[in-house]
Amino acid sequence: MTQEELLIRLTNNLTTHKLATPTDRILLAVSGGADSVCMLDMFAKAGFRFAIAHVNFHLRGDESNRDEQFVRSLAEKYGAEIFVKSFDTERYATDNHLSIEMAARDLRYAEFEQIMNKNGYAVTAVAHHIDDAVETFMLNLLRGTGISGLTGMHEKNGRIIRPMLGFTRKEIEQYIKDNGLEYVTDVTNFETEFSRNKIRNCVIPYFEEINPSFRNSFADTFKYMQQVKDIYYEEIERQKDRMIVNEESDIKIDIEKLLQYPHREAFMFEVLRTYGFNKQQVAQIATALTSESGKLFISNTHRLVKDRKYLIINQLDNFKSTSPLLIPLNQLVEKYLIWGDCRFEFDIIDYTADINLKCGSQTAFFDLDKLVFPLEIRHWHSGDTIVPFGQKQPKKLSDIFINQKLTLADKERVPILCSGGNIIWAVGIRASDYCKVTPNTKRILRILKVL
Repeated sequence: MTQEELLIRLTNNLTTHKLATPTDRILLAVSGGADSVCMLDMFAKAGFRFAIAHVNFHLRGDESNRDEQFVRSLAEKYGAEIFVKSFDTERYATDNHLSIEMAARDLRYAEFEQIMNKNGYAVTAVAHHIDDAVETFMLNLLRGTGISGLTGMHEKNGRIIRPMLGFTRKEIEQYIKDNGLEYVTDVTNFETEFSRNKIRNCVIPYFEEINPSFRNSFADTFKYMQQVKDIYYEEIERQKDRMIVNEESDIKIDIEKLLQYPHREAFMFEVLRTYGFNKQQVAQIATALTSESGKLFISNTHRLVKDRKYLIINQLDNFKSTSPLLIPLNQLVEKYLIWGDCRFEFDIIDYTADINLKCGSQTAFFDLDKLVFPLEIRHWHSGDTIVPFGQKQPKKLSDIFINQKLTLADKERVPILCSGGNIIWAVGIRASDYCKVTPNTKRILRILKVL
């Protein structure tokens, strides 16, 4: 294929997929390797307006600095503005618990976004091609990804475009040779200790032996898979509307409806992976659907509780344990105290026969002189008991919670007020008979939960 035909294909890719217009200012991600050098030369010959962006990850010692200097020389050759950024990638990966590959990816794309925003570039072009898409597909297949990982790379993802996605590595290498272009080589591309390199250097050659045009076959399959994915996610969204209840801090998935759905494991995988749960956890959750309530599953960002009727998902930040709060008698004069997300107000009132002790669920009255200080506010513990107001025998708080139809997440939000080791108030739920106000009471402690 001639150079002119390749340039026409590049321009057609940009227009057909609406990646950029002839008037757009485009940022080209140039590493100095053959792929990005080919893209740079083609953009220059096609007459597009562009600048160059290069990221030095400092992962290969002197070679990283060599690459940076080479790209700077390319910018001078093509008369292009250049943006260069250096990162301590290994430290970033360690601090953020990421692989080197993922850390470099995050840093790279964040930098491109910043350059575009600051300097008015419409999109950033990266030089991924068909071979890259095939390698990514195989990697995702090995990792056990969902359907989204089996559709290959896309020509456009936000403001990142891949105008070379219709080209093969062989076509790029031939273009480089025909035009006498220089480029730098990353020697780690030939090392087989990395999964992608094993696929590139060992697996793909076997596919080529079986079917020399398998890349084009893959490209056609990607197009069909993209349409299949669109249909698939339309169905996922329909089922979300049917099964999921979104509340202020809870996401609830209806277990009965889930059990009736024949494709529930695929549905659960697509929904739960967005909350950080991996495929092994999803399989465990699917098994737990018919088990007893209370099973807990944790991802890096969320927790899921199997309740009686729902799978309940919450952000972990909402359940950071709050340490118990001790309240000495002299602190009551401060009028209010904060515990977690709750604010409590206190009033000491002289008892009179005509005093009105009616209150809502967020207010409680106690005989101040019967209380044992310091009072304590803490979380609910399994096995907690309370002697409900007007009764003589203790009752498990868990049974009261069940009667109130509280979920495990709800139970954990209930502040428990104690005096001398006895629970005197499950706040908002039930007050105790201990320390209740009687005709012999002289001073009353009124407690109001206002948050």
